[in-house]
Amino acid sequence: MASLKIHTFLVHPGKGLATQPALSGKALTGSGELIDLLANIFHSQPDQRDFEITFRKADDGSKQNDCRDLIVAYQAGPTTARAKAIAARLQQVTDNRSGMGLLFVMTGQHGTKYRTVISRFPANQGILAQIAGTGLNVAFLKQVFIKSMSAYKALLLQDADPPNEYWKGHATDRQAGGSPENISSYWLDDFLTADFSETPKAGTRRLADALKRAVKLHPDQTIKAEIASAATLAPQALQGKSISIDDFCSHFGLSVDASDAIRTQLSKSSLSSKKFKFDASEFKKVVQYRTVVMENGAMLTAPNSEFDDVFKKDTQPNGQVIYSTKGRVADQRLMAR
Repeated sequence: MASLKIHTFLVHPGKGLATQPALSGKALTGSGELIDLLANIFHSQPDQRDFEITFRKADDGSKQNDCRDLIVAYQAGPTTARAKAIAARLQQVTDNRSGMGLLFVMTGQHGTKYRTVISRFPANQGILAQIAGTGLNVAFLKQVFIKSMSAYKALLLQDADPPNEYWKGHATDRQAGGSPENISSYWLDDFLTADFSETPKAGTRRLADALKRAVKLHPDQTIKAEIASAATLAPQALQGKSISIDDFCSHFGLSVDASDAIRTQLSKSSLSSKKFKFDASEFKKVVQYRTVVMENGAMLTAPNSEFDDVFKKDTQPNGQVIYSTKGRVADQRLMAR
């Protein structure tokens, strides 16, 4: 553990405050259960609850990010002062809803690469019970940290060349159940100033293409209808939310067969778990159809390039029109809202 540097700070809600609460912190050294626990967090590998993020560039387009700068500086020289600068940044964006938290900033070697991990644990309340010579002593504790190892926020960065390559990493918000759809915006947007590595347009287009092909190619009309129904609801239900294709299937409660039909259309199975922010406008572009809405409520839909061939139009003297088509139900199509 000698190469692992650990600093911890008690972070208060400080968002919107002209005068920030005092930051109390220290370097952790030596050995013991706490050091062993933190070392396990430091060396653990990302799993399906962790998602790839990329630090945003500056507003002028230059390759600079304030949060990343603080982290790179700490990795290069892990002092208490540099760890405090990271804690101060987090405190400035922490509101009362998030409450008080205990922040750990860690850096060191992981195999042949350098690794930096930042973890925030919430403060809980609890009761301490101890057996003493006079009986049972019970005390109420206002601040209980790391009560559950399953509830925390974290960032992991790893590379052989941190000053140049600490631009991408893995983040998680396991207080939100490890779901990117519910990740705290203050952790990803305000503190890290980062985005999911998959761009909204690229991720949304991959999803839309997979849905479109699944509906077109699957032989079962029930599966087609199930996927088409979810696609119809998606633009309104998911706009701006952070999801993956797996999350999409779960959100709409798609059957195993329908979910598999969608994943089958991906070039690699691993793409189903990549996170992105859903872009409704991009989604509509991919599934764009021509639709005529009649005053009686009828909606006539077909691929735009085939619409006039599919529906025969007869214009009446009074301005009304009659559309007609004929055939057996052979397929289903997605349409833009």
